[in-house]
Amino acid sequence: MSTVSTVSIQSDDDLLKESICRTYFQDQRFTGRLVHYNNIERRWKILTFILSCICLLLLAALAASAVILWQRGVFSETKANVACLEKKNTIDRQELLHGRPSPFSQLSQGEIESVVHFLYSQKSLSLMPHETASVNSSYIHLVEAFIPPKAAVLKYLDSEGPAPTRRARVYLFRGNASEQVVEEYLVEPLPHPQRMSLMQTNARKTRIPFSLRPFSKFEFKAMSMYILPVILKKAGKLIKESYNATLCRHGNNCLRFSLTPVSSGFLEPDRRKVWLWFAYDVEFYTLHPLDLQLLVDSTASNPEQWEIQRVFYGNTLFQSLDDLLAQYNSGAINKTRTQFPELPIKEQYSAVYMRGNPVPEFDRPPPQPVQPSGPRYSLEGNLLQYMDWRFNLRISPTVGVQLFDVRYKDERVVYELSMQEIAVLYSGHSPAASMLYFADGAGLFGTRMRGMMPGVDCPDYGTLLDTVVFTSNESGLKRLENSLCIFEHTPQTPLRRHRTYGMAGAFYSALDDHVLVVRMYIVVINYDYVFDFVFHNNGGIEIKVSSTGYLASSFYYPEEENFGMRISETVVAGLHHHLFHFKADIDVKGTSNRFQTWDIGTTLKEDKWADNASRTHTQYIFHKELKRTEKEALYSFNFETPKNLMFLKNEKSRLGHTPAYRLIHRGLSKILLPEDEAFEPSVTWARHQVAVTRQKDEEVSSSSIFAMWDASDPVVSFKKFWQDDEDIVDQDLVAWVTLGTHHIPQMENVPNTATVGTTQSFFLVPFNYHHEDPSLASRDSIKIMPRNMSRPYDGAIVDRHNMTLYFKCLQWSIVQNVHG
Repeated sequence: MSTVSTVSIQSDDDLLKESICRTYFQDQRFTGRLVHYNNIERRWKILTFILSCICLLLLAALAASAVILWQRGVFSETKANVACLEKKNTIDRQELLHGRPSPFSQLSQGEIESVVHFLYSQKSLSLMPHETASVNSSYIHLVEAFIPPKAAVLKYLDSEGPAPTRRARVYLFRGNASEQVVEEYLVEPLPHPQRMSLMQTNARKTRIPFSLRPFSKFEFKAMSMYILPVILKKAGKLIKESYNATLCRHGNNCLRFSLTPVSSGFLEPDRRKVWLWFAYDVEFYTLHPLDLQLLVDSTASNPEQWEIQRVFYGNTLFQSLDDLLAQYNSGAINKTRTQFPELPIKEQYSAVYMRGNPVPEFDRPPPQPVQPSGPRYSLEGNLLQYMDWRFNLRISPTVGVQLFDVRYKDERVVYELSMQEIAVLYSGHSPAASMLYFADGAGLFGTRMRGMMPGVDCPDYGTLLDTVVFTSNESGLKRLENSLCIFEHTPQTPLRRHRTYGMAGAFYSALDDHVLVVRMYIVVINYDYVFDFVFHNNGGIEIKVSSTGYLASSFYYPEEENFGMRISETVVAGLHHHLFHFKADIDVKGTSNRFQTWDIGTTLKEDKWADNASRTHTQYIFHKELKRTEKEALYSFNFETPKNLMFLKNEKSRLGHTPAYRLIHRGLSKILLPEDEAFEPSVTWARHQVAVTRQKDEEVSSSSIFAMWDASDPVVSFKKFWQDDEDIVDQDLVAWVTLGTHHIPQMENVPNTATVGTTQSFFLVPFNYHHEDPSLASRDSIKIMPRNMSRPYDGAIVDRHNMTLYFKCLQWSIVQNVHG
């Protein structure tokens, strides 16, 4: 039974007036009733007038009562709104950690502890606890859940097969081994491990040279212990005179050091080097760089043997620190002179404090979303259900959020959906700026998710979830609070809508686009990335990322002009290229799928119906192009050849259509680095906007935590995923999607870069998958039409499908105005 009301209409526009725009107080509901207002009979006009007068009197009484309550302190100036009848979110923030283990669940705290205990019991590994470990120790770098083989999981899910064995993937840094390496191990079974083995796979290296290891806190500690004292002892005077600062961790006028990795693509074999550079330790330090940079060779296993090889100062490269000091003391070079920032912190150009004329002028809070009856989604363990959607999620320490077994209307449409890598390719004149090529996966994305702020990062009514990770960067086991946010909201754009006017038969129908959002923030040093996995009620999935945070910058010299934008007297922010890579294992009605492009072109058509039968004109046409191999499926956007990207099942509907999911790309960007040179081999996934490969369990990720360093011999070389050029017709297919944008900094990026204009996205949407729009099942829709189509002005029917809508908070703007 539908919820309807009948109202009077005098014209077509009345269909959208009183029948929709009603105001209810917080405890009223739109119930299933039929009300008929006859606009013809005079007595109803009289009654309407009387009722209007009564309403005005009641409104005046309400305002007066509110003023009295205000004066008695019931309401305060800081809380001008009344609490809504909102059902609180009761989902436990630790639900991901307490659920029953599934093939897709992350490791529980107990499982992690059992793995760690087992590893420490292996005396041959000589593992050191993180409290006493160092660069040249052996220690556990990472523990995370191992993804079981897909075939075994599907057999368990779809055919009542046995549950796959739970296993853990472990990275060990072997700094004290005779051959220093990083090793990837498999530990099983869980929760009571009994054996470990070196990971066996052809898709990536599992014994990695120690020179390619990602940064660790132990490396920064070693720099502080063995390199900074040398710099302070020899160059302390230069630093004080040049920058009015010193090397210190606490106190006044301190400098902060950072490390820029030098990819192995720029180095001789088996070497490890970094550019160490300094900035004023104020908010925010990346906007206060200085021009002292030192090239440190950190290849040796013993950090006491690390050495400073080159020094950049005053726009000049010196062969050693002693060379710089000799020329500095002799007055043979130009000397830099800057002052430590002396302005109050709130006035620093790099600090985020409110400045300028405050807006709004009045103390009036912004609109706030409300979830009146509690969440319309549920989370049990790692199983999330919303409307017709159902999927499993987990937080991986390496890649962050992973979604598995994504189903719409009980049909699996995506087996895995996850972000794989973030790369940022900078430009600059100085050595450190010119070597700034980041593959951020080295920092372990899942450990960069924490501390979301309710009401800003996540709606107040959203579900915030904690996670537990074990990494050396966190000194072992650590709970990360507020790592993930789940919420429903409306983008305030209709999912569908139409208003028809007079001669067409007046009616209105619409469905607001309510969506479920799974959100993570990844913070990598200066940049904050907002990732949203958005589930629409027509079976479409939207994956988007927005960028904010602080710019990376360099000390200004005229040579930097073509590489960036000057943002202060002594600072230039470098041009950079953001790149993001995603994995989408798409299953359209099973795992036997095809990839087609529907190519759009033109044709010259004869107008045989015209008086001149030989007349022609040009029209658009499309044709379907089946991609048979992985190389054929490589997609790089070309405006001259527009096309739709289709993943389909080779079966026909009664109308001859093949059910498909379409991939829509909204973040096109081209990497301009020459192939197979310098850093580019580490990010070969960026060569194409989309690649399509056969699903292989061992091709778990397109990148690795070593990509920052490994260009000379990549641990994971994504180009190998498609270079074997396997057949992809009626196979289990994976789409690999690259998003990106070139960022030329601007003054409005100071102090923070706004997200406006930075959003990149792609969509997976059903295409001939359903026989009609599946959102027709949504009770969130509205339909308004005349009661009698032949007499359209006699009244309208408003159909709300028995939904309790029009929830309103009681507004106290009148009270505020009177009180003011």
